[in-house]
Amino acid sequence: MQNMILVDIETGDFDVDSGIKEVALLVIKDGEVVLREHLADVIDEASIHLGMGRGYRTISEDELKKERFKEIIRTYNFPVVAHNVSFDRKFLVHFGWLDEEYECYDSVRAIKYVNPHLFSYSLEYLLNFYGVNKPMTHIALDDVQALYEVILKANPATWIPLYKVSPSKFRKFAEATANVEGESTAFQGKRIVFTGASPFPRILMKEIATKCGAIVTGSVSSKTDLLICGEQPGSKLDKARELNIEVETDEWFIDSVSKDLNLETASVTRQGIAAAHETDNPSNSPFKRIPELKGKTINIALLRQHVQTKVADILTEMEVKGLNKGSNGYKVDVIIYDDKGDYELLKKAEELNIQTMPLSTFNRMILE
Repeated sequence: MQNMILVDIETGDFDVDSGIKEVALLVIKDGEVVLREHLADVIDEASIHLGMGRGYRTISEDELKKERFKEIIRTYNFPVVAHNVSFDRKFLVHFGWLDEEYECYDSVRAIKYVNPHLFSYSLEYLLNFYGVNKPMTHIALDDVQALYEVILKANPATWIPLYKVSPSKFRKFAEATANVEGESTAFQGKRIVFTGASPFPRILMKEIATKCGAIVTGSVSSKTDLLICGEQPGSKLDKARELNIEVETDEWFIDSVSKDLNLETASVTRQGIAAAHETDNPSNSPFKRIPELKGKTINIALLRQHVQTKVADILTEMEVKGLNKGSNGYKVDVIIYDDKGDYELLKKAEELNIQTMPLSTFNRMILE
């Protein structure tokens, strides 16, 4: 997709009531940036570096900025692309910046198609995985430019619109699929929690998740893979953020499971992206061995639990000497750690001259 409008927004919180703090746009025409725009009002210069909209006033109802955004959309009329676009779109549509029917694409989904075997698809992780030398600042203009660099590196060829039909038809879809038939592996083995108010019946959401291979639980823990949020998600969202668990919206969930559905009749269930890739090559692992790790003892304590399990399985196939999951386990040869975080174990490893490897580097090595 050579023509697009990349968008990133910063908000006060997860709920639309918290408002929009920043909107940044990059207009891409024939693969090149032709316009950069940052819509924001500074109220505290000293706080801007903290990111997440700090230091900016709420501009949700600012008619001049809203009109400037609409002018750019009208002038270029390119699809809107954002990282986890359902979140950005929710705010932009709610406050009247973007028409509900406007064509939107999710860069997360596009990158999953081209590279389905990553341990994370957060923008920060992708920057590290693709070797893009840009920090993740949570400042809108910085992050939208970082996203552009990631898209250039990933070079996704498959882009699917966020919605095949108008979101206003989702109520009909929800009612039509109260009894979900068939099986799917879209969320196979994932532990999913739902929270917050939603226009989609929770009993339906849970049934869809179960039919897609998920384990639905009522509370967030270190074993949770995914939290699906509606409005006013409360303490479960706080817990998920604390544990660095992936958080997505109800719209994202419905869109994910509806890719292969006829939403007018809603008579079949979706075979997920992950499932499609698994059946393409069911007998061979997509991961390459790392010869220098054979016979080594590896510490994986600094990985999220669900990622730790996957990495442990991969390393076992490489015939490593042993796996250490202790947070004070420094009598090892190598430590593989989550890209985010300042860990005492890594400081100790540096003192003892122990090799350390961020998860994104390990991910890249097993896919090269």
